[in-house]
Amino acid sequence: MATHDEATSHKSEVARTALAGLSTKIWRHVVEPNAQAAADFLNLAPAQVAGEGMVSNRADGTVDVYYFL
Repeated sequence: MATHDEATSHKSEVARTALAGLSTKIWRHVVEPNAQAAADFLNLAPAQVAGEGMVSNRADGTVDVYYFL
């Protein structure tokens, strides 16, 4: 599992390489502190589209984010 900073950095890198057609998508996971942070993360460029993101509440109040990138 990546940290928020690692995942955000990776999304930015993928956005740059996707323009060159160098990206292969796989499912990834990150834990965000709340639902708004999860939504904000999924909407970072490149934003996930229908079927490319899923969230689930955790018992401690944080949110699991699964995204296809």
